[in-house]
Amino acid sequence: MRPIAAHPLSDPHARSAIVIDHDPDHALALVTSLRQQGFTVREASDGFTGVALTQRHQPDLVVLSLELPGIDGFETTRRLRAFSDAFVMMLSDDDSESAAVEAFRAGSDDYIVKPYGPYALRARIDAIMRRSRVLQTAAPVVAESDMLTHGSVRLWPGSRRVEVAGRDVELTRSEFDLLHTFMRARDQVFSKSSLALMLRESNGLSGAHITAHDRHAVEVHIMNLRRKLADDPRAPQCVETVRGFGYRLAPIAAATRLLEAAAG
Repeated sequence: MRPIAAHPLSDPHARSAIVIDHDPDHALALVTSLRQQGFTVREASDGFTGVALTQRHQPDLVVLSLELPGIDGFETTRRLRAFSDAFVMMLSDDDSESAAVEAFRAGSDDYIVKPYGPYALRARIDAIMRRSRVLQTAAPVVAESDMLTHGSVRLWPGSRRVEVAGRDVELTRSEFDLLHTFMRARDQVFSKSSLALMLRESNGLSGAHITAHDRHAVEVHIMNLRRKLADDPRAPQCVETVRGFGYRLAPIAAATRLLEAAAG
């Protein structure tokens, strides 16, 4: 197979990745491909070592296998998410929906079933890094007028920062994009399919066909968003379920109660 040509925007000083995979041949293929894409790459063969490397080097991207010795990919991702906002792509032999849902719950940004085409994998990585490159060059200071508010929730689109009752809340890329979408539209109701399409487009991916897997991923992202915002789905203050259709921003009266509870 001929080597994949380096991306013209590749910058080895700007992008770094860690590969966590116990299969030497598979790891070598990943490392080679990532280096051709302009990444500085470090390797780990188990989850414990991968977590330590990530904490030490703070990479832009982590590509890991679900099937790892010691702690599996799910637990490795959960530990990464305790301190890192790196993009996480999980690769697995398990094509079940439950495994994909668990990956997203753990904090993974993408879940790819083996075998996969190297060009398809590269395209997904390029899409993530194009978005990352835009975020890295965004102005660090955002005007107060750009801030969106809803009760105790404050969101700054430019810096992708969120506060709840004055407390910073760390959201994944998808969680932030969903909350931003709700806060911009306010009264609009969004179907799961439309939200899945929005997330796909925000990652630079094409295609309009939405699968059950895509809709389940939206449900998981919403669940994680609610947990981080301390939002009870039985009495929503931020994200409200519209039964039989999708989601919308909760009425402002409910959000005001959240602000009062936080202040009291």
